[in-house]
Amino acid sequence: MINMIQPHDADGRFDLPLSEISSELIQQFHRHWLQICSTGRLPGRADIDPSNFKRILPNVILVDVERDPFRVRYRLCGTRVTEYCGQLTGRYLDEVGANDVWSTAAYLRQYEIAALETRPIFSFDRTTGRSGVRHPLQTGIWPLASDGRTVDRCIAVEDYLRFRRIDPQPAPLMKIY
Repeated sequence: MINMIQPHDADGRFDLPLSEISSELIQQFHRHWLQICSTGRLPGRADIDPSNFKRILPNVILVDVERDPFRVRYRLCGTRVTEYCGQLTGRYLDEVGANDVWSTAAYLRQYEIAALETRPIFSFDRTTGRSGVRHPLQTGIWPLASDGRTVDRCIAVEDYLRFRRIDPQPAPLMKIY
C-alpha cells in the first residue's frame, strides 16, 4: 500500500524506498546516519556532528518526540526550511495547521513511523510557490535515541528540489503558521 500525503494527489506519497528518492541531500544524510549507527543501537543527537554535513544544514529539522500522546515539537529548523515553511522552532507539529498542500496528519504519521518502528522514512510531495508553480519536495526522517533504543528525537532533511530563488516566499497555501 502506498501511503498518500494528499489523497487527491497521487504525487504525494510517503514511506517510499530510498531508491525512489532523487535528492542528493537526503541520500548524503542517509549515508551519514548509517555510518553513525552502532551495531544494534540507534544514534543519538550527541552522535551527530553538523560539521560532517554543512551543506545540508539549511535543510535540516530537529524535533523532540513526545509519547502518550504522540507529539512532535520542532527544536531546530534550518534557514531554508524556515524560508519556505515559516518559523516553526518551539512549536508543535499539530499546532502548525494544515491546508491543501501540507497535511499535518500525514507528517505526524511519518514521524510516528520513524519513532515507533525505529527506522528512516522517505516521502515525496509537491508544494506551490508564490508564482503558482508546483515544485517537488522530498523528505527523509531518521530516528535518534539518547539511550540507543527509545526514540526521543528525529532529524529530518527537506529538499525543495527545484524551488527557484525568484520564488523565495511560499504561496499562502504553503504557509503553515
